[in-house]
Amino acid sequence: MIEMMVSLALTGAIVLISAFGRLRYFGKYWTLKRTLEGSFDVSDVDISGKTEYANCFSQQWVIENMTRTKHGRIGGWFQRQMMYSTLMTIIWFGILLGSIGLLFGLFIVSALLLVGGALLIFFFGSLIAMGPGGPKYSEELLLALTTLNQDEYQIGDYAFLRVALKSVTLWTTISFIIGGTFLVSAPYGTLLFDLIGDAFLAFGDALLWGPMFVLFGVWPPLGILYVSLVTPFIFLIIPLIFYIMYRRLRY
Repeated sequence: MIEMMVSLALTGAIVLISAFGRLRYFGKYWTLKRTLEGSFDVSDVDISGKTEYANCFSQQWVIENMTRTKHGRIGGWFQRQMMYSTLMTIIWFGILLGSIGLLFGLFIVSALLLVGGALLIFFFGSLIAMGPGGPKYSEELLLALTTLNQDEYQIGDYAFLRVALKSVTLWTTISFIIGGTFLVSAPYGTLLFDLIGDAFLAFGDALLWGPMFVLFGVWPPLGILYVSLVTPFIFLIIPLIFYIMYRRLRY
């Protein structure tokens, strides 16, 4: 379908542009890293997160920007309403949230009927381009560090810089891979997703449905027991393993 090809190409281009946008600052980051390595003895700096580095700009920045919630006008008004009229505020907020969710659901359904999976691809690509909170905060911290004078740095700033730089580098690499995959697969339309769908079906048939039906034919409770044990492993344990691997790569 032509809309799928356009969506893949456009989404891939957006993700790659966002990755190149982050990449243009890497020269400053690496220059700062080399500067700090020349100014301090960083051989014993711990970046595992087990050691706290106080009395540095980075720690103060994290406290100001990540641990203290800043409320706007609407947030402040909502906080005051929750303080003085908790029950009524929860009721009205629930009605409002439910209405917004219903309208959003109708919008998504209507959009899917019009353009099919193209919208989902574009939505997924937008999430990749924006990135999760960790890399975004890391990038903001790195940019803030590059504005300091030489005599304002402490050895703790080097630890924060290493962690933040690794986080931004990893997400930029992921963005390049996903954006490049979308762009390269655009001429082939839905072929990539057909292959992914077939792979998932083969995976499910090999590990889930196939063995379940075989065991169900032997003794029904055995098939039910198999599904109840394997399903958490597939959908919880395996994603948890990937998340732990991601954390190790990031830090």
